[in-house]
Amino acid sequence: MDKANNIIRYTKFATVIFIAFVVAADAFGFIITNYITRVWADRSDAFAMITLATVYYLGTAGAYVVLFALYKLLDNMDKNIVFDRRNTKLMKIIAVACALMGTDCVAGTLAWFGTVYAAVICFFMVLIILCVRAVFEKAIEMKDELDLTI
Repeated sequence: MDKANNIIRYTKFATVIFIAFVVAADAFGFIITNYITRVWADRSDAFAMITLATVYYLGTAGAYVVLFALYKLLDNMDKNIVFDRRNTKLMKIIAVACALMGTDCVAGTLAWFGTVYAAVICFFMVLIILCVRAVFEKAIEMKDELDLTI
């Protein structure tokens, strides 16, 4: 059990580090989107700049939602609240946020096709999260049935 608690603590710490990265990404977003637009997308028009900046900042907003929900999920597990409907709700929030970020990236293909790769990753994450959520839902049902039989 101690090993599992250490993994949860390390993962919570890593989540905080990722939140700090997203804050830094927001702080330097104009420089980053300017670089992406001019160097990677090889575009310099206003449409590409505005579109990719919008995609970028909507993506970081989604990242905040995912990371804070993940932190809350890990916090619940740290408190031994594992097979609970609150956790499946948090997983649903994470999945929806990932789906919206993927949709955001698909919209970014109007300015640069390279955003489609991030969209594929987001949609793949949605599949994984929904599968884990289904396992949790099934475990909660089985736990509830077991509690009724005792």
